[in-house]
Amino acid sequence: MTITLQTLPPTTNNLYVNGARGRFLAPKARAAKEAIGWEARSQYHGEPLQGPLAAEIRLYWPDKRRRDIDNIKALLDALTGILWEDDSQITDLHLFKAYDKERPRVEIDMGPAAA
Repeated sequence: MTITLQTLPPTTNNLYVNGARGRFLAPKARAAKEAIGWEARSQYHGEPLQGPLAAEIRLYWPDKRRRDIDNIKALLDALTGILWEDDSQITDLHLFKAYDKERPRVEIDMGPAAA
């Protein structure tokens, strides 16, 4: 199964802000997570997958600014309850970073993990 998202995940450094009552999800991060969830729901209509999963995630950024390849926490969390029950089910993860100025996106291929 392949899912293609137009919303890029926010970086881990921009996920949370400190406020008077503690730390909370930043408004831009909340909006991105919601957009990712809606995009995924529009392409995947089944129940969240169960059991160990393998995922290949290709991140196509619009430019070559410095971004860590492992800044996908918000992406994995946004897909919890939609594609999988919990991102802890992912036992085999392959990440690829590339650039596409014309069509930045996230492509996710996933299925059962090899035994």
